[in-house]
Amino acid sequence: MDDPRSQLTSALTTLDELTQRLVEVADAHRDTEREDITFDLDEVERSLRGATRRLQRLVRRLD
Repeated sequence: MDDPRSQLTSALTTLDELTQRLVEVADAHRDTEREDITFDLDEVERSLRGATRRLQRLVRRLD
């Protein structure tokens, strides 16, 4: 089985990339007629950032 730390670190990278993509989509729709979706995307971003922080803490505990 692969080292769980390397798998979780890879997942952190994926979460960071996903979060950045969502931010870009939200930013592109700010101050437009579709600004309504930015509120939902901002909420998803906050959730992903919280999940990222929690996962980072877990990875540090594996050191």
